[in-house]
Amino acid sequence: MFKLTDRYITTHFISKSLITIIVFLAIFLLVDIVEHLDYIIDSDIPQSEMYRYFLFAIPWYINLGLPMSLLLGTVFTTGILQKNNELSAIKSAGISIKRISIPLLILGIIFSVSSFYYDNTLVSDYLQKRSEIGIKYNLGTSNKLEKSVINKLKKKNIIRQESTGRILSIRRYIFRNNAAYDISIQEFDNGDLIARIDSPEMHLDSNENKWKLLKYQIRQWREDSLFYSGEGKDTTLSLSFTPTDLTQSAVKPEEMNYWELKNFVKKLDKYGVKEPKWAVNMHFKSAFACTNFLMILFGLSLSIRRPRSNLAVGIGISIFVIFVYYAAITMGRSFGYNGTLEPFMSVWLPNLIFFITGIFLFQNAKS
Repeated sequence: MFKLTDRYITTHFISKSLITIIVFLAIFLLVDIVEHLDYIIDSDIPQSEMYRYFLFAIPWYINLGLPMSLLLGTVFTTGILQKNNELSAIKSAGISIKRISIPLLILGIIFSVSSFYYDNTLVSDYLQKRSEIGIKYNLGTSNKLEKSVINKLKKKNIIRQESTGRILSIRRYIFRNNAAYDISIQEFDNGDLIARIDSPEMHLDSNENKWKLLKYQIRQWREDSLFYSGEGKDTTLSLSFTPTDLTQSAVKPEEMNYWELKNFVKKLDKYGVKEPKWAVNMHFKSAFACTNFLMILFGLSLSIRRPRSNLAVGIGISIFVIFVYYAAITMGRSFGYNGTLEPFMSVWLPNLIFFITGIFLFQNAKS
């Protein structure tokens, strides 16, 4: 009896959650396409690249909408069971509502663990690829949600003052393999350009701790006239910055996965750099994954406490809970960024408050 009931409720829950996440995904994609339509029309992006640009956002949208879908899926499941008098039949068989909540809570734990690995193996990688396409074809970032995740176009160029008369510019930097692209090194004397080195690609040689140019073009001027131009291959340069410096300039913390952020935070601590946003986003990766369990817990708590309430009321309360949670965790991140709270507490405190509240409501509900 228990196994049959668990299977029946779990099937209902998964189907309702799946439908809800599809609806959220369609809405997110539609808004994304509409807000980028002007940029796409004005750009020369090929059709295949345009499709890839939007497809690369799908994993992120799924990860973003999953907690909301699980909460609504929980409310839909219990609401429909109540409407069809199936909950009354289950209780008459001697099974409490808290007992039938166990498989959903277990699913919540599974979803949270899976979401963590999903976010840190697929989402961050696809967002990086999407960002590269956006930079390559000058696609604007009008989507407010996307602004918090990918680089703004004005950040695509890195300009560094190497010395009194030396300036380095980098078009694009990929932190995962320590590779910089479209390099230009310009040397000046009393404000006059005297030499310039251009290279399509530059990699860090970790053994010598120098930057290696695979091929390059060098030009030199004397008295406003070009007197030398040539090409070369495989040369190394000693530059006054590290990959950590470039990563801070060129990469958003959201584009890294948990393990990359963890290693980067260790490097910042090693160099004595106090920049809490990286540690905040590292802890946010695990904290946000737990949202899936919290939303199911709250959905069950609300349904048990108001078993005869209208389904529309349950949906309204669910939307309010989602709004409050996202506002709390966003505020916590802000406190972490400015140093008011420790990075760990800034993102885990909202989870702790919601967990304690959810457990209290669940334990004190009549079932």
